[in-house]
Amino acid sequence: MSGKHTEHIPMQPVVLSMEVDDDDAFESEYRLRIGNQVRYLIISPGTFDRDTLSFPVGSLPPLPYDEKWTVARISRDKTTRDVTYALSDRAMAGVRNPWHPVSIDCLSLDKTTQLTAMALEAVPCSRAAAEHDSPLTVIAKIARFEWELPRIEQETRAYQLLEGSGLAPRFLGHVHENGRVMGFILEKLEGRPASVGDLSSCERAVQNLHELGLLHGDVNRYNFLVTEEGVKLLDFENSKEHASPESMRKELETLRYGANHKWIRKNIYGSGSWPCLRWLVESYDDIFFGAMRGSFAALDTCGGSKFSATDPKA
Repeated sequence: MSGKHTEHIPMQPVVLSMEVDDDDAFESEYRLRIGNQVRYLIISPGTFDRDTLSFPVGSLPPLPYDEKWTVARISRDKTTRDVTYALSDRAMAGVRNPWHPVSIDCLSLDKTTQLTAMALEAVPCSRAAAEHDSPLTVIAKIARFEWELPRIEQETRAYQLLEGSGLAPRFLGHVHENGRVMGFILEKLEGRPASVGDLSSCERAVQNLHELGLLHGDVNRYNFLVTEEGVKLLDFENSKEHASPESMRKELETLRYGANHKWIRKNIYGSGSWPCLRWLVESYDDIFFGAMRGSFAALDTCGGSKFSATDPKA
C-alpha cells in the first residue's frame, strides 16, 4: 500500500439565494449549492460587516462540506472574537401535499432571468426536459427559505384546484431540493399586463375563479396576463379556498376601483386639469391599485366643487 496521502479538497460553495439584513440587527440567510446538494447558512448579527455579508463565502470558517448537515449557523465569539459555527442535520420543511406526477430537481434548472425574489425564468437541463417532456423555457417559483414555504404551499394548492380550468398557466410539476418539494414550474406564456380596456375580461376571469371557490387575494393589474387565449390569472400565494361570498364581492369591487383610478389618471390627471384632484389621485395611488379595504369619505374643495372617494382603512 502506498504511503502517499491525498488530501480531500472541500467543494467550494456557490450562493444561490441570500436574504441580508442591511442593518445587521437580525440574522442573514443564505442558500448554498455544494456539489450536488443544497445547504443553508445563517449568520448571526455582529459576525461580519455589511460588505462581507454580501459576499460571505471567502470569510467563512473551514466548514466540513463533505459531512452530512443541512444548516450551518455562523457567529462571532464574544470573548475570543473568533468566527465559529454550529451544524445541524435537521430535516427542512417541504410542501405537505404534492399532487402532480412530475417533480424536477431544482439544480437541474438553469436560470435565464430572475423575475422576482422567488420567481425565475429557467431552462430545464436536457436530461430533465427529456424525462419530463418539459418545454424549452419554464417559469419556476421556489421557497428560497423555509419562511417562504407557506406561500408556495398555498399556491401549489391553488393550481391543483385550477387544473384544467384554463384560468392560469399550466402547472408542469413540482420542484424538489434534496428530496423535499419547495417549488413548482409553470408554462411560460406570452402576453401583456392588463389595462383599463381589459376590465370586463378580467372581471369574468375573477368571477370564474370565484365559481371554483377560490379568492385570488391580490387583483392588481400585473396579476392578469392578456394572452391570445384570453386573460390568465397569476400569483396565487395570497389566495383563499372556501372564501365567503362577501369577500368575493369585495374582491371584484377592488378590481373595479383599480380600473376606475386608471381612467382618472389618464383623463384628468394626465390632462393637467383639476390640480387638487391630481393631488388626491397621487396621494391614493396605491390605495386604488388593489389596496381598497372598506370605505372612507375624502372631501377636497376645488373651485367650489367637492370630491368624495372610498376609504381604504375602514
